[in-house]
Amino acid sequence: MSYSSASSMENPMASETQQNPYYIHVRACCGKATDSHSLAKRARREKISKKMSCLQDLVPGCNNITEKAGMLDEIINYVQSLQNKVEFLSVKLSVLNPIVEFNVENLPIEE
Repeated sequence: MSYSSASSMENPMASETQQNPYYIHVRACCGKATDSHSLAKRARREKISKKMSCLQDLVPGCNNITEKAGMLDEIINYVQSLQNKVEFLSVKLSVLNPIVEFNVENLPIEE
């Protein structure tokens, strides 16, 4: 028996990683699953947490809120208040300068 076949007999993961270069062996911490569905769910939760953290940093006063539902309520209220301010300012601008036609719907939106 050659060395390479002996090592694959001792460690079945070694032959699997050699056959599939995209195979990733994951060691789970205590109580965490390693199947692909659970890993996908974990990755999705981590991505959502990062996005929520970014939103928390953008909205003033949101850093104090720990629960996601309360944080989303605060973010929704903040965005609605911004929309109201934009609407008010556009009306004020149109009153001050009636010659310029100002349409809020046609403003470019940065993403």
